[in-house]
Amino acid sequence: MTSKNSFWDSCKENHKRRIWVWIVAMLSQLLVYGGMTMIYLSRIRGYQAAGYYKTRMEFQEAMCQAAKDALGFSDNIYPFVFVIAAVIGMQGFSYLFDRRKVDMYHSVPVSKNRRFAVVYVNGLVIYLTASLSGLALGMILSAAQGAVNGEVIASAGLSFVWHFFFFLVFYHMMILAVMLTGNRFVTGALFLMFALYEFLVSDMFEGLKGMFFDTYSVHFLQDEPKFSTFYDCIMNIWQIKNAPDAAAAAKIAMPIVAKWIGIAAVLLALGWYAYKKRPSETAGKAVAHRFLEPVLKVAAAIPVAFLVGRVVYDTSYQNETLLVVGMLAGGAILCAVMEVIYDFDIRSLFKHLLSSGIALAALLAIFCIFKWDLLGYDSYIPAQNKVESIAISADGYYDSYWDENQQYIEQSKYELNHMFLTDISPVLELAAQAEQADPEEMGDNRSVYILYRLKSGVQKDRRIQVDYDDPKVEELLNQIFRTDAYQKGVFQVMTDQNLLEGVTRIQYTNGPAKVVIPVEEAGRLKDAWLKDMEQFDFTLVRHNRPCGFINFEYKNYNRKQFLVYDSFENTIAELKKLEAYYPMELDAANIESVTVTCYHNELTQQDNAVDYDMQPRAVAETWDAGYTDYTVSETFYEEEQIAQILPHIYCTWVDAPWSRYKDLDENYSVEVVFKRDTTYPYDRESYYFTYSFYAEQVPAFVAEATAYTGEGE
Repeated sequence: MTSKNSFWDSCKENHKRRIWVWIVAMLSQLLVYGGMTMIYLSRIRGYQAAGYYKTRMEFQEAMCQAAKDALGFSDNIYPFVFVIAAVIGMQGFSYLFDRRKVDMYHSVPVSKNRRFAVVYVNGLVIYLTASLSGLALGMILSAAQGAVNGEVIASAGLSFVWHFFFFLVFYHMMILAVMLTGNRFVTGALFLMFALYEFLVSDMFEGLKGMFFDTYSVHFLQDEPKFSTFYDCIMNIWQIKNAPDAAAAAKIAMPIVAKWIGIAAVLLALGWYAYKKRPSETAGKAVAHRFLEPVLKVAAAIPVAFLVGRVVYDTSYQNETLLVVGMLAGGAILCAVMEVIYDFDIRSLFKHLLSSGIALAALLAIFCIFKWDLLGYDSYIPAQNKVESIAISADGYYDSYWDENQQYIEQSKYELNHMFLTDISPVLELAAQAEQADPEEMGDNRSVYILYRLKSGVQKDRRIQVDYDDPKVEELLNQIFRTDAYQKGVFQVMTDQNLLEGVTRIQYTNGPAKVVIPVEEAGRLKDAWLKDMEQFDFTLVRHNRPCGFINFEYKNYNRKQFLVYDSFENTIAELKKLEAYYPMELDAANIESVTVTCYHNELTQQDNAVDYDMQPRAVAETWDAGYTDYTVSETFYEEEQIAQILPHIYCTWVDAPWSRYKDLDENYSVEVVFKRDTTYPYDRESYYFTYSFYAEQVPAFVAEATAYTGEGE
């Protein structure tokens, strides 16, 4: 073999030895892009044939969206890119696995630096050529059917950059794996370990926190992998795909790409260094350097052993003893298997017991730290002078939130970005009180999530259990709920300056009544509601249920809900001016009938009582699998009786956040049917509406009429 005169001549010579890699890369990219494009576009044409699209413009928009989905950030591309990166990286340097090829290559008067550069650059050329060819084919197919516009081109270009650097991370990762090993099997195993390791370690620690820490929380912060490319894709691809345009998608994608560039650079530097230090006699061995064997064994054994233990733990109904046994057994087996792989000799099962012992000891140490909370995770409450601000989420309230691009965001993310409590003493006192309380003795046990933002820049996410029935808890929550910082972090209307833009419909409802309000009144209603919210605190929402709510609907199908309480005089006054206010209590003159159902839960609980050995004690023998139906229903038609029922019922269609669980009687349900000829503006699409009795307010005649007599058993 003779050396070539130039770098590019060397590249051409190398390409001749990589024909099958070219074929695999080209075919896979042409098939994935071309196939997806044809499938996505044919689906839209099928919808058109079925009359799904009313206008030509709607059809054209759907075709362009289909092309964008196929040529942009498609979930179908990632597996192909991952496999291509692995194949190109391993095949390019596979000569290092064969001692004869190593000797032959090293006998050629070409420097190691040029040899590495030639193989590396050719790998990039193969991927770029295949990827661009596939993308070009998809674009041609789309253009032939009139499914290309500026947004499709921009999305395809952005996704090409995204996929290239995704490829680059795993290409460099495979190169590093090749340089640290001596055969294909071990290289593939090490590559997968590199690709998944941080994800597995993170999952291990998060799993242990969830098992053993009472205050563990991921409400505000997910202790997520920082350098896992897979995780970056999983957590961000949905937002990128659903961004309103390519510019918004780029705003999300490019910071991640910048991180991938840094990761790829580090991996390439490590791969280059390992290549320079790799001994020629390594070919055919499992690991290139002997000192790496115990390091890799311990590093692999810990997360894999925990994974085995967790499977045993889950299948044994959370048996902690079996968790430990499963971890130790899994760790011991993996250590033994790795020793056999290192030496390719079954007799090496019990070699290097010191490193195996270190791995098992580390597993036990990690278990003990979490089991007995040796680092004080659950008892952590920061000193007041170390806290910059706090975000707190009290169980009970849920709403829809969206960002500046009108894209849905999780409530916890909104609270994280908008709530900055600086009056932190009530929160710290609440946490201290929760630490001393026994959850089993609480009347109304609720979860409260706290994010401590420390002055050092560190953030701590915790969950505490508090008793909403405790007067001390109520007073502390009052101090928190009354703050402007808390309310702005919960109610988007208080911070969103664009709330009145794009409103397409306003409606007030108390459950059955649905009254449409002109959208021109949005500003007046919002101002009145904000004025009433000056009285907002925990006591208000704890001891009172809303009498109804106002819905703002938007052209992008978002909704914003404004709860209205009886004490909201300004809001109710505005609604009355608009002839839109209907109180929760109904008028008997509008009601056709009321059907009350009593479930007699006390008798059902008696039947379900069990002895210490979990055997049923008193199950009635009836025709339906051994259980008696104690349900009794009674319908009332007389206006006088209906008038006595209506003041004591509440429409369960109206959400009542933070209210008492026991404010309503769960033993009864009430169905209210309106008269057909009434002018009451009830929703005509429903023929009945579900209500519940307030606790301890069931009229005597209703209780008597729905009493269980035992007849019909």
